[in-house]
Amino acid sequence: MLKMRSALLASIVLVASGALAYAQAKSPLAEPKVVFVCEHGAAKSVIATAYFNKLAAERGLPYRATFRGTSPQEALSVRAVAGLKADGVAIPAGVPTAIGDADITGATHIFAIGCTLPAAAVSSGKSQDWSDVPDDQGYEAQRDAIVKHVNALLADLSKRPKQ
Repeated sequence: MLKMRSALLASIVLVASGALAYAQAKSPLAEPKVVFVCEHGAAKSVIATAYFNKLAAERGLPYRATFRGTSPQEALSVRAVAGLKADGVAIPAGVPTAIGDADITGATHIFAIGCTLPAAAVSSGKSQDWSDVPDDQGYEAQRDAIVKHVNALLADLSKRPKQ
């Protein structure tokens, strides 16, 4: 009897696990995704992602961001990482990666920060350009311009119905 119950329980767990995996694969994104893109995917987009995720979570918004590049370098910018650490903001996980079709399809919003997006991103109707973020004035100037944009974006997103 005990063996039969164990076998039945194991079968139920197996079926339930399969159903859960299928439902997760078929369901839309668990949270709306914002993609920040800069040329190297190593500094500006990383700063934007870090601050966006921190501030969106603090405001209870379901959006989360990721960073990408149009011509990614091998590693995150040392200065961006040092600046975020000094600010006490979590460094986003990952390495610079090129924006791809899956990013464009899965995104609710795409922001170009000092770079030209691929045509597919522009034609998606999801893209905007933050070309006023300074290139050569140091971390603080970049951070301040990005955080200003992020706060305006979050204010807009907080007015929308939750997805």
